[in-house]
Amino acid sequence: MESTTPQPEPTPIVKTDKCYIRSYIPSDAEATSAAANHPEISQYMRNRFPFPYTMEHAKFWVNFAMKGDPMVNYAIFAPDGAFAGAIGLMPRDDAEYRAWEIGYWIAMDHWGKGIATSALKAFSIWAFKRFPELLRLEAKVFEGNDASMRVLEKVGYTKEGVRRRAICKKGKIMDQHVYSLLKEEAEALE
Repeated sequence: MESTTPQPEPTPIVKTDKCYIRSYIPSDAEATSAAANHPEISQYMRNRFPFPYTMEHAKFWVNFAMKGDPMVNYAIFAPDGAFAGAIGLMPRDDAEYRAWEIGYWIAMDHWGKGIATSALKAFSIWAFKRFPELLRLEAKVFEGNDASMRVLEKVGYTKEGVRRRAICKKGKIMDQHVYSLLKEEAEALE
């Protein structure tokens, strides 16, 4: 049986004027499920991001994120405490262990408010400080996700190229745009 005792909200890892980012807690599952359960969200996410996005999917994700070692997946909240999306890192290994992938999504209710740009900038700076071995962050964006490409460019990520016909999403073949931010570039953002 799940506890009904309210959990204290974790201390944010970053705060900006537009949002704050903190670790997940079990009670975030409901808001995560409601925000993620839209085809407009899932269409630009990897195939492992389900649609429909059920409460069971959200509980699995929140539990996975909470158990991360190191913890690399976080929830984004508007200043008023409303769930606004998610952001995280995908550590790599072997020869790429110093170049991690970054990904994010914003709840539709919070589109157009500058939250994605604010969260990405603050989280990128935080990531380089938290993981000093990192030399670069990479973001991969599906063809057609122009809003995400604009966010990356506003923050200072450099478009490095296009992986032609690299994505197959629901039978549709698309290009993938690759962006990066180097450690010294992140330091200049502060």
